[in-house]
Amino acid sequence: MIRTHKIILLIGCFFTAVPLFSQQVNGHWYGIGKMQATSNYHQYLSELVLRQKGKQVWGELDYYFRDSLVKVPIKGSFDPVSRKLSILPFSMIYFRSPSARNSIDVNLSGNFTLLVSKAESVLTGSLVPDADHKYTVPEINYRFTRSDDTTDLVMVNEEPVTQKPLVMATEPAPQPEPIDDFTKRTKVYTKELELENPSIRLEIYDNGEIDGDMISLYLNDKLVLPKVSLTHKAVRLTIDLDPSLPFNELSMFAENLGTKPPNTAALIVYDGKTRYETLLSSDLRKSATLKLKKKE
Repeated sequence: MIRTHKIILLIGCFFTAVPLFSQQVNGHWYGIGKMQATSNYHQYLSELVLRQKGKQVWGELDYYFRDSLVKVPIKGSFDPVSRKLSILPFSMIYFRSPSARNSIDVNLSGNFTLLVSKAESVLTGSLVPDADHKYTVPEINYRFTRSDDTTDLVMVNEEPVTQKPLVMATEPAPQPEPIDDFTKRTKVYTKELELENPSIRLEIYDNGEIDGDMISLYLNDKLVLPKVSLTHKAVRLTIDLDPSLPFNELSMFAENLGTKPPNTAALIVYDGKTRYETLLSSDLRKSATLKLKKKE
């Protein structure tokens, strides 16, 4: 009888440990912040990089503001019983600022709830302004999704690529006569990356508000990703570089301009455990292009 009770107790401990183990917020979380104001304002393509020890949480919030990638340290706490994540006040760029380099900051804090299912883990909640800004700064609502395949990667800090500000419009903007042939569009080189691996992984998102952007990717003038729509969910692919070339070219071909030209995207390049982030901006006559060189 005693042995039976021990077995039952062990089984009970196992099944209670499983949900407790799953109540962690470690890792990389991706989402888009949507302001609770007019839709003409900027939206925030963001990543939460979180570490947890007990109830303590720390890490950073990375987000794109107009022309730049901004990184800010954050601290907070997570209650595994209520599944509530609280982020202490931190500085974030005021949404009316003209650019990240010419901006003012406001203090926001975060309140999120962890939702776990077999399909995905999600953090839903908002960044809320402090009392001094509650009438001038709207809340930013987020739905972050955990990406389990990036938790051990090392991020490389780089200078952001400057791009034209998004053109805000309520009606689709008139589009110039397109050049449909990829080879006839001008390549605009935006960045050069030195890579160690002959095979790299790519993730590409719409940068900012989802406005119907469609793109294709070309590697050395050959199509590797045919016509796809960009959203806040990553389009993922792996490409093999040609070692016989002095450098490889990765180009983003704009299939359209969406409703808010130009066609902009956030591209993440995974070179083994090193990770690069950059912004690409293409239109119907020019294709943003990266030079990919083998590291000496």
